[in-house]
Amino acid sequence: MTVYYESTILRAGEEARDMVDGGVLILYADPIPDALESVSVVHSPTGKPEREVRAGDIFRIGEAEIELVAVGERADENLRTLGHIVVYLNPDEGTTLLPGAVHGRGPASLPTAGAKLSLSGQP
Repeated sequence: MTVYYESTILRAGEEARDMVDGGVLILYADPIPDALESVSVVHSPTGKPEREVRAGDIFRIGEAEIELVAVGERADENLRTLGHIVVYLNPDEGTTLLPGAVHGRGPASLPTAGAKLSLSGQP
């Protein structure tokens, strides 16, 4: 596996914990629109992704490791242009995949400031 995207968590909005506990992790690169700040985890990427996001990739945030099982058709574009990606954690079978979202399997908790985020996969 090769790391193709790296970032550092800057802060989390006051409602982000409830979102993660409910199975949705919303990530945005700084600067973030004011309307989305409260529900999002804000991060600072080191650069653009070196390749597209694919099912089978590994998403690491803090100590958590999540395998991506589905990738929406606009998820990669959103990550490249806004540093934005919505991760649905352990969705039920048959959950609709939204265009800008990814579905992942694995544990996650609200990351703290300074935690590392990465995406890795086969080249």
